[in-house]
Amino acid sequence: MTALPNIVLVHGAWADGSSWSAVQQPLHWSALEEVMGVPAWKSLPTWFLIADGDQVIPPDAQRQFAPRMGATTVEVSTNHVAMVSHPDEVLQLIKAAVEAVPVAT
Repeated sequence: MTALPNIVLVHGAWADGSSWSAVQQPLHWSALEEVMGVPAWKSLPTWFLIADGDQVIPPDAQRQFAPRMGATTVEVSTNHVAMVSHPDEVLQLIKAAVEAVPVAT
């Protein structure tokens, strides 16, 4: 079995200097022309993780969005990729959401 390398993130970039942006594609113009339907959060329970060190979506904007959505909110001292830098906190939020929603029969 091959051992996995240690992964270290520094402000959302790999420690070796590469970045996730190398694999991201630019937004196509047509995405701005699409008409959105009714957002799911208007009719479904919602959870929101605020990343207080996010440099992509300002944390103050996240703090404004979450209550407007009626979301159960958790704030974590992390960057934009909380699922990589703080997987345990993200998993706790997902588990809380799963446990809070009744199973459909």
